[in-house]
Amino acid sequence: MKQLLRFTLAAVLFALVSATATALPGRAEVMKVVGQATVAKQGGSTASVTAGMVLGTGDTITTSAGSTVDLNLGVNGDFLRVEPDSSLKLENLDIANVAERTVTTQININRGGVTGNVVNKLSLASKYEIKSAGGVAGIRGTKYSVMTAGTPSRITRIVVTQGTVNFSQGGVTINIGAGQAYSPPATGPAVQANVGVPTAAETETVDRIAATIQQTGGNAAAAASGGDGVAGQTNPLNVSVSQ
Repeated sequence: MKQLLRFTLAAVLFALVSATATALPGRAEVMKVVGQATVAKQGGSTASVTAGMVLGTGDTITTSAGSTVDLNLGVNGDFLRVEPDSSLKLENLDIANVAERTVTTQININRGGVTGNVVNKLSLASKYEIKSAGGVAGIRGTKYSVMTAGTPSRITRIVVTQGTVNFSQGGVTINIGAGQAYSPPATGPAVQANVGVPTAAETETVDRIAATIQQTGGNAAAAASGGDGVAGQTNPLNVSVSQ
């Protein structure tokens, strides 16, 4: 009887741990704010964005002109900067498997753009998408920027300096590799032939921002661990999300 009880308790604990390990909400921790930004929470409240704030699925971030917000998405894709005069919704931050880094990250840009640095490789089963009304950019282990324009917003420029972005529009998916840039057509499907080379200024800007937000994350990790942090290891899986 005691052996059966121990077996039952072990099975229950294993089930609980497995469930926790395979179904967690992701989080976006605010590393730094320059200027002014607000967040509209999924529940309807609004607040100023401040460093240390933790955001989650359903939250919408809006930056003023000349303002930026740097985020640590942790397992969901490392570091992201919300560019000036932008508005985006964290449509889905989900962690299916922590150990294998299998996640779903979906960000819907309503206005403006983002620059990202996915330092740690995501699993092949992961989905990391930057969405707009006019197309979807699928991100891998990548340094990139995605800019939008128009109403409703559509993706107008993608720059990749490391890794690959898969862009889908009008039922066609194309590849944008390291050292390439792409300006999608205003209408119709994506066209691989339109993939070109970024300007020197675009390349410098993406690489500089990618390095800056990674360093900011590394500094935050070092401070939290008493000086022994490692860049890319901040935002531990404490899954509480501020409301």
